[in-house]
Amino acid sequence: MALIRIDWRASSTVAPKAAATGDAEEAAGANTATRLERPMMVFIPGDDETDSAMRKVQDVVFANEQFAIGSKFFDTVKIGAGEALQDRVLASAGRETPRIVFVKRDYSVHSVLEGKGISAGKLVKVMAQVVRDEYDDNFDSMIREYGKLLNERDRLEGKRAALADQQARLAEKPNASKAKKLERDAKELEEETQKWEADHKALIGFRLKGGSDKPSA
Repeated sequence: MALIRIDWRASSTVAPKAAATGDAEEAAGANTATRLERPMMVFIPGDDETDSAMRKVQDVVFANEQFAIGSKFFDTVKIGAGEALQDRVLASAGRETPRIVFVKRDYSVHSVLEGKGISAGKLVKVMAQVVRDEYDDNFDSMIREYGKLLNERDRLEGKRAALADQQARLAEKPNASKAKKLERDAKELEEETQKWEADHKALIGFRLKGGSDKPSA
């Protein structure tokens, strides 16, 4: 099964921009009215990449399939430890690095996992809790269905590689009958790929509670 890459979006702040400027009364009002499009999962790394906790998080935890799939429910943000200390939302959300902070759409901190206390199992459990609070979708069902989609993608990639090999052989030794068969196979593969893309889009079209529009993952 293909690995899933988590795209951490680099940022210098998590708190609403409007809440960081203007007078206190205006900022408080702006903060109340502001909501995130979807919950955040904020990664605050340590400075030492060789630290055992950092190696575990990046090489083991982030490679966990359930965690990687579950991350699609979140805006995945990466912020420096110094910047996190200056951020209104993150300032009191833990001190150790690395740490991962879950922020709900109302900018409240749901959970913090720090240092050696970070594990894929604990993260997946917290993810499921946040998803239950914020979405109408079923977390466990989505994980299962996405796994099936990944298996299907692997099958299509294998089929695409085999087709390319056959087309290369055909170019070296033309055969009209074989060419027609490969044309049919290519058309079938394209149709299957389009279906996979449609199924993928539908699966990650998550439904926020309260009837909000589906955020794109």
